[in-house]
Amino acid sequence: MSPWASIHTPRPFATLAEALAASPGVRVLDVRGEDAFARGHVAGAGRLSLEEFAERRAELPAREVAVLVVDDVSERAHAAAEALAALGYGHVGWLARPLGDERDGRASTAPAARLWSPSAFVERAVAGLAPGRALDLACGSGRAAVLLALAGWRAEGWDADASALARARALAERHRVDIVLRELDLEAFIPAVPEPPFDLIVVVRYLHRPLFPWIERALAPGGTLVYETFRDGQQAFGPPRRERHLLRRGELLGAFPALAVEQHEETPDDMPPVLTRMSARKPG
Repeated sequence: MSPWASIHTPRPFATLAEALAASPGVRVLDVRGEDAFARGHVAGAGRLSLEEFAERRAELPAREVAVLVVDDVSERAHAAAEALAALGYGHVGWLARPLGDERDGRASTAPAARLWSPSAFVERAVAGLAPGRALDLACGSGRAAVLLALAGWRAEGWDADASALARARALAERHRVDIVLRELDLEAFIPAVPEPPFDLIVVVRYLHRPLFPWIERALAPGGTLVYETFRDGQQAFGPPRRERHLLRRGELLGAFPALAVEQHEETPDDMPPVLTRMSARKPG
């Protein structure tokens, strides 16, 4: 059983040491303001105030990871932990004492750590690739595009949702990187094959099967596709529930016949989110 509380009852921790011992991989979320954070914080902590949760949702950690919320006022930490639980976080704790009372509570003045990620699998799959031209397809709030731009890629993000693209633009600006954003309804028509083609295409939690042949053609020889999305079984836990939005077990293995599969994995049926993940390379 997880040492962390259920989704309904975030767990209080008396000390940082207790929280870190309960889950060595816990991400520390400091919900104080920028000035207070800059004066000192827990080493490795990220920062986002409760008031910023809605506008900057893409910068919160993944729902699947353990999160410890800290503040100079323990009641504010508790309120932020409750807000995370309401957003669907299942492993949330909060420091039940002022951060300043901890010996290491203000030990670091380093910049805030990046707590967000488009996907741990995506990060592993692109690590070590030589940066080139990359596409975050159906990019949403642009986390993959911004992550790639931070790593030196010339990144683009395409999506039909103008409000999501606005969030992606703001995320890029806060991280001081440039990405090219394009508003495009990928389900209304198939785009022209890009010239030059992309060295990397990333698709996270999006499925439109008619795009599969286009994705193959849009990759440059030697290019990589990284794909992670929901598969059948997810509907038992929440959306998406429609068949057209859910991969069948093993489907990705045969979805791109022109590509050579390098990694493929499927998450357990009884543990949400239920996902299929694959990276594949175009010969050449």
